Amino acid sequence: NGDRYEGYWVADKRHGPGVLHCADGSIFDGNFDNDEFHGHGLYRHISGVIYDGMWLKGFPAKMASKLHIVVENTPMVIRQGTPFTITVQCLNDENEVVGDEGREIQITAGFKYYQPSKGSALFDMIEDVEDKPIDTPFGYQVVHYPLTNQEQENDGPSEEDEEQELSQSQTQLDLKEDEDENQNNKEEETKEGEDGEKLAENEKQDDEKEDGVDNSGGGVEEPDEIPNNTTTETESVPLPPPVPNCRSEEGVCVWNEVYLAPAPPMYRPFVAMEEAENDKKSSSRGKPAINKDDRRSSIDSSPRRYSTGVVRHNTCSSISPVDKMRRQKEKALEEKYAKTGEYVLMVHDVTNPPFLGRTIEPAFLLLKLKRPEAKKRAKKEGKKWDTSQHIRRSMVATEGLED
Repeated sequence: NGDRYEGYWVADKRHGPGVLHCADGSIFDGNFDNDEFHGHGLYRHISGVIYDGMWLKGFPAKMASKLHIVVENTPMVIRQGTPFTITVQCLNDENEVVGDEGREIQITAGFKYYQPSKGSALFDMIEDVEDKPIDTPFGYQVVHYPLTNQEQENDGPSEEDEEQELSQSQTQLDLKEDEDENQNNKEEETKEGEDGEKLAENEKQDDEKEDGVDNSGGGVEEPDEIPNNTTTETESVPLPPPVPNCRSEEGVCVWNEVYLAPAPPMYRPFVAMEEAENDKKSSSRGKPAINKDDRRSSIDSSPRRYSTGVVRHNTCSSISPVDKMRRQKEKALEEKYAKTGEYVLMVHDVTNPPFLGRTIEPAFLLLKLKRPEAKKRAKKEGKKWDTSQHIRRSMVATEGLED
């Protein structure tokens, strides 16, 4: 079969100390019993795994059977832009660390898989998805999410600069809104006077206005400009390199400086999650869901009647400037970092070929990604009130008055 053995034989079987050179390149140097590895031996497997220890009837006395992620609390809380460390142990059925060397371990991340709703554009593209959902012990499936050990650049403004910029922008927006409101009030008063004169002069025009038609040529207010939610095509940003696999040392693997990378453009689980949330909100209100592509057509185009005879059209609900600025800030953070939420860390044994034909069980860990912690500003300590000194001064002042 291509194997080459140098050692002792008993009854035409390998028995006693010897060295076996396997056809695949693996080498065992140790003791044999009845043609099996038995006793102390050093095995250098073709996959790179090295086991030096006791053997029982062809298998290590301590055989790794599962992976374990070392963590203090679950879920593990991590922060945007802050690296974290992952430590994995190779354990046996007795939860003891097995000190084998060179086992290849892979870590990946995943995000909850949402089944696209039937009829959506995402559902039509589901056949093109090569990444199949992965079962987890948390009651749902996940699909792969990019995980990297590439340091994320932090060349943006500091939190204090952003807050100051937000405050200044808000003040400017407030002033602009006040000017626009005053201008609109003046225009409304002028239009009301003109419309009142025309209504008094021409009864027919008044009847037409009651029917929702305004032939006067003035008093029709154009709908506000609808925000354009369509994104322009941008150059594709390459994904950061994945975290490299780790070879175990004494049964332990450690990854330092690990990050959840920003989501790739149009990451399908995020799109499907938004669709599911919109469907849930719409069903709770008893209204059908509205797709983003149909947002323009979903605006109520029916005119609304006011007592002044002016015909207005309904427009999108207004968003306060503060909320708008904060949404822009959140969007910028999501483009720079991963989206806050729940992720799953997955650890697999990818040793190839499997050591002794066995692949040990994977491990899973919940990750809770949150925003960066706010930096606490040091408070300047002022002068402390000295009560004894105050009393002393009062007594001196009183004695001076008595004298």
